[in-house]
Amino acid sequence: MKKLLPLFLLCLLALSCSERLYVTTDQEKGTDFTQYKSFAWAEEQEKPGKSNPMFDNELNRKRIMEAVEVEMKVLGFEKTDDAPDLLVDFHIVIDQKVNNMTHNDYPYDVRYWSGYQVETYTFNQGSIVIHMIDNKKELLVWQGIGSKTLNDVPPKDAEERIKKGVKAIMAKFPTTKK
Repeated sequence: MKKLLPLFLLCLLALSCSERLYVTTDQEKGTDFTQYKSFAWAEEQEKPGKSNPMFDNELNRKRIMEAVEVEMKVLGFEKTDDAPDLLVDFHIVIDQKVNNMTHNDYPYDVRYWSGYQVETYTFNQGSIVIHMIDNKKELLVWQGIGSKTLNDVPPKDAEERIKKGVKAIMAKFPTTKK
């Protein structure tokens, strides 16, 4: 039983982390985002990486592009190829992380030796990074990053999760139309 408890806690931790999306943003100081009305995709988009084709593939990249376009329209932007105000690009980053879990399996309060055990496990953390570039100044003015722990198997509802993730990232875009 003592051996199963740490394994159970490890599984519980992994499951609890896998559903949370952490969103962070950064922007160029002093930028008036109300001046931007239109957008287009940057000409040179990053190609799928070869390190993790289960998550970084053409299907998911197309889903991300569609979700970004929907959210840009919700924010009041018009997609145009004729001198857009903003150029949009995105990147998919998948990092392998290592975490240590320390637990005490000694059942009594009095100890004459250390009863702590450390278990190490690895997991994949995936991030979508969305960039907004001022087309006239050729300057990155905003970036939004959504990160979460990835399961080993792609979810059956990948399209829905991508839509929700992109929506959460784009909700942080600094504009008056929300």
